[in-house]
Amino acid sequence: MLSPKRVRLDKPIAAAHKRIFAFLLCVNEERGIRATLRVAGGWVRDVLLGLHSQDIDIAIESPDSRHVSGELFAREVAAYQQTMGMASRTVSVIRVNPELSKHIETATVCVYDTPIEFCALRHDEYTRSDSRIPEVRPATPLEDALRRDFTINALFYNLHTMEVEDYTTGIEDLRRRVLRCPLDPSETFTDDPLRLLRGIRFVGQLGELEFSLDDSVMCCVNKGLLEKVTAKVSRERIGKELVKMLSGPSPERCVDLLLKMGLLQHVLLAELYMKRSQKGKFTAEVERIEYLAPEDTATDGSLASLVALNRTLTPLYSRSDSPLLLSSPSDKLVAVLFLLCLPLYRGTPREQLAERLYALCVNGLKLPLTSYNALRRMIECHKTLLQHRLDMRGITSAGVTDAAKLALFEGLSDLNDKRMVSSAFKIVLSSYLLLEQRSELLGCSDVGAVAGIISDVWSALERESGLLDAMTRPLLLKGDELSKLIPLDPPQIGPALVVLRRYAMLHPQATRDDMIAWLRKEKAAL
Repeated sequence: MLSPKRVRLDKPIAAAHKRIFAFLLCVNEERGIRATLRVAGGWVRDVLLGLHSQDIDIAIESPDSRHVSGELFAREVAAYQQTMGMASRTVSVIRVNPELSKHIETATVCVYDTPIEFCALRHDEYTRSDSRIPEVRPATPLEDALRRDFTINALFYNLHTMEVEDYTTGIEDLRRRVLRCPLDPSETFTDDPLRLLRGIRFVGQLGELEFSLDDSVMCCVNKGLLEKVTAKVSRERIGKELVKMLSGPSPERCVDLLLKMGLLQHVLLAELYMKRSQKGKFTAEVERIEYLAPEDTATDGSLASLVALNRTLTPLYSRSDSPLLLSSPSDKLVAVLFLLCLPLYRGTPREQLAERLYALCVNGLKLPLTSYNALRRMIECHKTLLQHRLDMRGITSAGVTDAAKLALFEGLSDLNDKRMVSSAFKIVLSSYLLLEQRSELLGCSDVGAVAGIISDVWSALERESGLLDAMTRPLLLKGDELSKLIPLDPPQIGPALVVLRRYAMLHPQATRDDMIAWLRKEKAAL
């Protein structure tokens, strides 16, 4: 067997993890198991990068005398804990379940309150070209390393020798900040196309470290591989990877790669053309799929606008000094999806918008309804600002014109929901500014300058008393009082209160008597 490259860790191991490893070695010896224990994958990668990781996966190399499965070792751990008078721990076993993409049995048990996953070394062999479900057999460390997606995830930390073992080029690739497959990437991704999406996610996940995909990965993507992604990987699995990408540290890098490879066009944009069946249910049938080049403007420039919006605004969701900083992953997901979908839906009639967005978000990406509703409302808000011809030149440090206030009020009404994404209106206004009025800023590499412009606009709005909170601030008149002042049927009270809020927004100093006088004067319009 090929000997690995062995190195000592040059980064300290957390004391809690040292304690866990010592305990596992004790179990291995005291229970007479005699297996070789290695930490595999992400923990090794992260420790070498100086990152904190709680994701400890133990790969078990069985002794010659018998096969030691993950479940067997986990149960030995639990039994040893009991003999030592420690708290009783449950062993959780995940059986092979191809439908859930679980191709080998794993077992998890807590050691010192940290969940540890155990799995025997394995070799995956894909015997059917139309399936990503492999045949699995026990393996050597080399075989286990070669079956992994990327070399930086194929590293082992041997608990016995306390050395990192590299059977591929993982250590060098970590140094070069590159994601490379242990085998030919065409073979790796053809066997399991989901790995291509995972590679893009890793680039975003390790964004601050400036990782990139190796040229061999970029060059292997073609129409045939794209078709395998949709043929062999369920939309649920694709959706989960997209959610992790778009809500991660560097979603703009992920989107850029998805576009360059054609994956976004093939997977995400195709969902925009899903249609209803005769029974009113969404189906996977697609009316139209366009294979678009990354900068193609064949669809009235919408894809080019998508690229530019992503490159300009998405980085601002993660910058600590940005007016658009989002701390919640779910908020960031909706905000990034908004920038991806807005150029494509800008011209969609309102009566079709909900249906198409539902097809994408709920049926396609399996997002929660709250995310779908937030995205729909944000796009409707943008369309409202466009419909009311909001002129951003009416928002200056000297004040905000009444015409701009009225348009802003209508947009705010679209976002009047307690479950709305934080900074939703600020995000919509920013996209409106770039897409509709300051197109020279689209694709601007100086995102700091764009952030400054957005901050100036928002500061001007914040200085206007009663504007940004026009839909939520308490009114001086209640609904029951309103019906006593002017003759209104119950269904008319809600719309009348909106009209009253509009008046209060334009006249923030108005008293209760001023409102009553205005209502009596304008009651015919109500």
